Amino acid sequence: MGNDIPFAADQDVLVDANIFYAIGRPSNPQYRRFRSAIQNAGVICKLPQRVIGELGGANTDRVQAALNEGWATIIEAPSPTDGDAVAGSDIARRTIANETEQVEHEVEKTDAILAGLAIQYVRDRETTGVVVLTDDKPAKKGIEKAVRAQGYTDSIAVYGLADIIGDDPGDSMRLI
Repeated sequence: MGNDIPFAADQDVLVDANIFYAIGRPSNPQYRRFRSAIQNAGVICKLPQRVIGELGGANTDRVQAALNEGWATIIEAPSPTDGDAVAGSDIARRTIANETEQVEHEVEKTDAILAGLAIQYVRDRETTGVVVLTDDKPAKKGIEKAVRAQGYTDSIAVYGLADIIGDDPGDSMRLI
């Protein structure tokens, strides 16, 4: 895919657990294509600690391989005292709750935290932008709404796995 990848080495790439579920184990073709796309772009995927927990820990083969090969790293979630991050997470959580017809406090926390984390990264780090990778449609809507509401549309983008490795009908991807 090479030149079609929607991010560059000078951007932070935050990855949701569903991306790692979709690419499968290191032996899967989707995993290999994703790894190649990430390495060719020169980025390091940032996996929030909550994402690592959802994936079964840092010792699972898919996470361990990414960490060992240097194209992923584990990061912490935003501080609960960071106003912009908390506001972004709250907006995302409300949107996800509306999209899924869930009560707000039952919404998966990682999905909402990704919005806050993206906002915090743009505000507090020297980056040309942040990309959030998720295949969770309600989470994508929530993050995009939070980004718009907080005024970061020029510096934060949300993409899915197909945007990175294409949509091969022979793949057995499971979208969440």
